[in-house]
Amino acid sequence: MKKHFAFLLILFCIVYINAQKDSIKSPEITAGSDYTKKSSLDKIPEFPGGHSVFMNLIISNFNTTPLWKQNITKARAIAIFDVDPDGNMINLKIESSDNELVKKEFLNALNKIKTKWIPGEQNGAKVKTRMRQPLQFNLE
Repeated sequence: MKKHFAFLLILFCIVYINAQKDSIKSPEITAGSDYTKKSSLDKIPEFPGGHSVFMNLIISNFNTTPLWKQNITKARAIAIFDVDPDGNMINLKIESSDNELVKKEFLNALNKIKTKWIPGEQNGAKVKTRMRQPLQFNLE
């Protein structure tokens, strides 16, 4: 049991480090009919505690057991979602993924996060903003 726990802890650390490499860039914000352009935002959305707390929640919610059973050891995925003016993550989708099972597990991990974001602002008003979150992991 201790070996299994230690292995999972190391695994999550590897996933976390790999995910951080891709996500250090500013989140991409898409402009559309009901979105605000990134250049016009006074403040981009922020997760309470910062991006590392958000990544830790994804990692802790990400179930690797089905991936192990399917012998999936490496994958990439990109999630898109909106942060509404109330700070809720809505319209969660996986924009791209190497594998359907990875797509499903990433989406499940994101859906389990109930913490509200600090929404983006434009001219002092809270606005709906599109966000992107890459995930890269290596289970080897």
